Amino acid sequence: METYVLGDIHGAFRALEQVLERSPFRPGLDRLIQLGDVADGWPDTPQCVERLLGIPNSIWIQGNHDWWTAGWLATRRPPAEADPTWYAQGGQATYEAYQPLPPETTDRHLRTFFGQQLPYFEDEHYNLYLHASYDSAQLIARQEPFDLLWARDLWEDGQEATGYHECFIGHTPTLPASTVPCHRRNVWNVDQGAGFAGRLSMLNVRTKEFVQSDLVPALYPGVRGRH
Repeated sequence: METYVLGDIHGAFRALEQVLERSPFRPGLDRLIQLGDVADGWPDTPQCVERLLGIPNSIWIQGNHDWWTAGWLATRRPPAEADPTWYAQGGQATYEAYQPLPPETTDRHLRTFFGQQLPYFEDEHYNLYLHASYDSAQLIARQEPFDLLWARDLWEDGQEATGYHECFIGHTPTLPASTVPCHRRNVWNVDQGAGFAGRLSMLNVRTKEFVQSDLVPALYPGVRGRH
């Protein structure tokens, strides 16, 4: 069994389909760990959720945009009552994508996908997977899940993931410094800006071989993603 990590999708279903087709990932045999931020930005968050739900042996990490989206799905508030920051940071696309769908779909996505996302995951090889950052001086199990979704210290300060073999994150796009997955010390960043003007990346944890989508704006001509 191989383990693959998948970066921040941000509603780009067309990019998701590309990396799954281009990767040697074997559904049902290999393990897929999605690093969060499935939602918000491009117009296909529901399709992304359905696609990931159909992949066996998947682990889903919660991202800050998924946290925002889950809060909205639980209430279905209109835009005037929704979190204005979420709505401006890609939530509008998610809101509009769910409007034509029946409540049964909304409830199922909240219960079976967003409600099943993890704050972090530790594998059998002492690798850590999380969306954003953590305080490496403390046990991760004792830290606030909110901080694991939002902080950027681990990557921006070039810290080491102490106590782990390797650590895999998203959240902070590597553009323009790097257009491909890259690492500092033992921390790998797999967010190459798919939510903006970059590409979606999928990386083999053992070999570090990766595939990427086309530039996401080219996959959605005439559509404005996050900005």
